[in-house]
Amino acid sequence: MRRSILTGFAVCFLSAGLPALASAQSTSEPSAPAAATTAVTSAPAAAPAVSTATTATEVAEPTDGADLSMWNAASAKADDAAAGTPATVPPARLSRVLHLQKFAGGIAARGAAMASNLTRNAMRFLGVPYAFGGTSGYGFDCSGFTQHVFAMMGVHLPRMADEQYYAGKSFQGQPRRGDLVFFHTYAAGVSHVGIALGDGKFIHASSSHGVMVSSLHDSYWGPRYLGAKRVVN
Repeated sequence: MRRSILTGFAVCFLSAGLPALASAQSTSEPSAPAAATTAVTSAPAAAPAVSTATTATEVAEPTDGADLSMWNAASAKADDAAAGTPATVPPARLSRVLHLQKFAGGIAARGAAMASNLTRNAMRFLGVPYAFGGTSGYGFDCSGFTQHVFAMMGVHLPRMADEQYYAGKSFQGQPRRGDLVFFHTYAAGVSHVGIALGDGKFIHASSSHGVMVSSLHDSYWGPRYLGAKRVVN
């Protein structure tokens, strides 16, 4: 009787425990593939990070036979460009450029001062009568007047108007103060000369009015204007 009771108790215990054990095994088995899947997916994710770090630290090297001095110079220029460093001018070259600029500025200033003095001197003779062949303050012809005014500044001009035309330098643009302006009057070619004052005006020794100021664009001188030449830079 007792043996039967113990046997029945064992059977009941086993029947109750086996389903629980089976349930535990069934729920734990799917977790293993999940862990494996996690391990597999995490491994490739780490690989690009290593590759990226390697690429970022790569340094280009010259190939065999490269000119190392040129390679280094090119690398330095690339570094400067990447850093935004402006190119510097060698001191010797900078000194030459500044010297030339100063020299050109000095020439321009002297030329402007000379032209101003020249036209001022020319205006001193307003009203002096015309004299054919005249070269002094007692009387001028056109080329005698220009020759005399330029001589006051230490500049020698030939005697005749056509000779003064070929002695001057051609230039682009409108005449400025101190330039010689030329016209044809009684004959073809250059036969009259004056000194530009700027703003379309010039001073000259007119055969009818003596030394006077006229316009390059008036009805008489405009059609007869041949051009200008520069003597004072």
